[in-house]
Amino acid sequence: MSLETLFNKAWYGKSKWTQVFMPILPLVSHLVGKKRRQYLADSNRHNQVNVPVIVVGNISIGGTGKSPMVLALIEVLKSAGYYPGIVSRGYGVDAPEPILVTESSLASECGDEPVMLARRSASPLVICQNRVAAIHALLKDKRVDLVISDDGMQHYAMSRDIEILMLDAKRGLGNGRLLPVGPLREPASRMLEVDYVVSLISDQNKLDRESKKQALGRLLLGYQGIDDFRGLDSKLVTAPLSAKGLINLKTGEHASLDLLKSFNECELVAGIGNPERFLHTLLEAGLPSGYTANWFGDHHKFSVENIAQNVPVVMTEKDAVKCKDLNLVNENVWYLPIEVRLPVEFIESLLTKVLSVSGKE
Repeated sequence: MSLETLFNKAWYGKSKWTQVFMPILPLVSHLVGKKRRQYLADSNRHNQVNVPVIVVGNISIGGTGKSPMVLALIEVLKSAGYYPGIVSRGYGVDAPEPILVTESSLASECGDEPVMLARRSASPLVICQNRVAAIHALLKDKRVDLVISDDGMQHYAMSRDIEILMLDAKRGLGNGRLLPVGPLREPASRMLEVDYVVSLISDQNKLDRESKKQALGRLLLGYQGIDDFRGLDSKLVTAPLSAKGLINLKTGEHASLDLLKSFNECELVAGIGNPERFLHTLLEAGLPSGYTANWFGDHHKFSVENIAQNVPVVMTEKDAVKCKDLNLVNENVWYLPIEVRLPVEFIESLLTKVLSVSGKE
């Protein structure tokens, strides 16, 4: 069992072994709070760029749906007449200077998520360890009139106008503790300071019948300070996450999700922060029980040996970006693009906020 799995079982499950780190929590809390206070005290923090900056991030470790949310925002903003660009860190990539990511870029050079976003969004995208430098490089494209930061909630050197915090619909805040005892990068109270808290949910029927109060209670389940967040329901947005079909890794062929029902045996492959959500989506789509799950660490660097050669394989779109560069013999390898359908109320609210920042007519 990997160290990542051990931590996740403690943060989001019943294991309590990370409580051995409790003595250092006061120091962690002090350092996290100091970083936030320094940002708020900086009177020049809103003067870095002259276009709106939207941060899509989280306060918890693990997959929360940032990438599909970024793609959904790109579509909404383009429809509203904006020309958005994206900045990202480029996880696992040495990018001390800005790098422009294109549809032909390699995941090994630019990171899996940036390449996926560049290909799906058809928008300019720049990666850099310094997101401020990334934004300035992005704005050399004079068409860009709005910036979306993929992650970067805690990158306080970067100014921002709108913050969208992603929270996993099933795992919520975990045990509600700061790292390393829990999965939180910042205290749960940080949710009260962002513009929106977005939770992606795959069950449309549940979304239709669930009130914001019920959704909030589920997301904060297990967090002892739940009474402190009574005003959070005004920020909460629940949106359905859906899969439209499968795409063949080698040929680009599109297939209905019904193809899953024909897989009497198959291998599921994922190197993401929350593979259980990927599995849940496939099971909802009709995947039979004869599957094996092969989970790797987030941003895993795949090799040919990681992919089965004699059975159908289904993977995430992010992993497909890396595996497409491998010389796979198996031609029965498919990946699952997912989409977010944003509520009309949220879209209207967001566009109003963007308009107030940009002054766009």
